[in-house]
Amino acid sequence: MNLAHKALLLTAGILGSSIVNASTAGVSLTNSTVKGDVTLSMGTFGIDAGMSYDKDESVTTAHLGFGVEDSDTSGPLQVGLGARVYGIDADKQNDKDTSVAVALGGWYRYTIPEANRISLYGSLYYAPEVLSFTNLDHMYVYELRAEYMTMRNARAYISYGKTAIIYDDNTRKEANNGFAIGATVDF
Repeated sequence: MNLAHKALLLTAGILGSSIVNASTAGVSLTNSTVKGDVTLSMGTFGIDAGMSYDKDESVTTAHLGFGVEDSDTSGPLQVGLGARVYGIDADKQNDKDTSVAVALGGWYRYTIPEANRISLYGSLYYAPEVLSFTNLDHMYVYELRAEYMTMRNARAYISYGKTAIIYDDNTRKEANNGFAIGATVDF
């Protein structure tokens, strides 16, 4: 590798590390599901990506999202709004089991001031029929969490959520449905 390439890589690394304010990675589990996601917060906006697999329903989802975030994290409430592109692979009876949807929604986290280690988190993303493609009619994803900050940069949580996928032929799949345990790490 010549000197010009090394200088460009070093410059990109320095600029990239100064742009990203915080990153979060998380995972949640049940006996039959696993979900993971990564969020890169860049001040007033963020980029997130995630994937989930539900063994019982044979559904795999992946998403890539972009959203605006409240840049003031000193208060008890944090909020983000945005859009996600979902790719869905469901084990249906016919060959048309892969779908794409653009979902709009957001998330919030409220940290209880009197117990600053405990917070409540909720998220909801909805893709109407007009933003659902291939054989998909619409879909939605929601999650509610009770979180406990175990250390300055990690949270453990119990969550309840669901991914509902409704197809054009009125069949539906409900994946990641129910309670799960998980953790997130800020770095």
